[in-house]
Amino acid sequence: MCKRLLFIFTTVSIFGQDFNISVYGITVAKATWKINNDKAELEYKTEGVANLIWPAENIYSTRFDPDNYNFYSFTKEINQGILNQSIFLNMKNDSLIYNGKHRIRTKPTYNLFSLLALIQKNFKPELDTKWLLFEHEGALFNGRFVSAGLDTIDYNGENIVCDHFRLDIKKNSEEESFLDETDRLMIYSTKEKTIRQIWVERNGNRRIIKANILANGFPFQVDIQND
Repeated sequence: MCKRLLFIFTTVSIFGQDFNISVYGITVAKATWKINNDKAELEYKTEGVANLIWPAENIYSTRFDPDNYNFYSFTKEINQGILNQSIFLNMKNDSLIYNGKHRIRTKPTYNLFSLLALIQKNFKPELDTKWLLFEHEGALFNGRFVSAGLDTIDYNGENIVCDHFRLDIKKNSEEESFLDETDRLMIYSTKEKTIRQIWVERNGNRRIIKANILANGFPFQVDIQND
């Protein structure tokens, strides 16, 4: 019995992080990121003045292949101002399916969240600068992580050595999203001329320590809030 429990805990590890998101030093949102062997979840809620002007409380969930991080399914629950969505997309054989609509996918793909899980849990040197196909609500994009070397970040008085990456994204095809409208995170994450940087702890749990996103002229700073 003890061996069985040990097997479960060592093969199904759940790892969560809390983040503060700010613009020009002003908190605009809080987020929680959780990953385990085959699933990644992000919960996001606006705070302060941003919650008065652009309120949002969104949940995103992705299931992926635990061996190669290829995308299986994506769900999101969006409560963003007047936009309320409950979305489910999934891969079945060579088709991406949403609400009775199909798109042919002959090659394995990631999505944004399985890419983040990949960089945390299984990033290898040969993936540096390699373009990876990923699915984004029915549209196809290419993404690549470009290594920018090692940085040491002071977190709560602790110096943490991090792998520093830039995430580049470009459109792969003329296919458009299944959705007529979507939430701000999904818009900004793939928007042209957006600059995306991420710092991942080099050792230990490979936590995401911080990220910077320059979108629409606004510098979003994402900082870890828990140990």
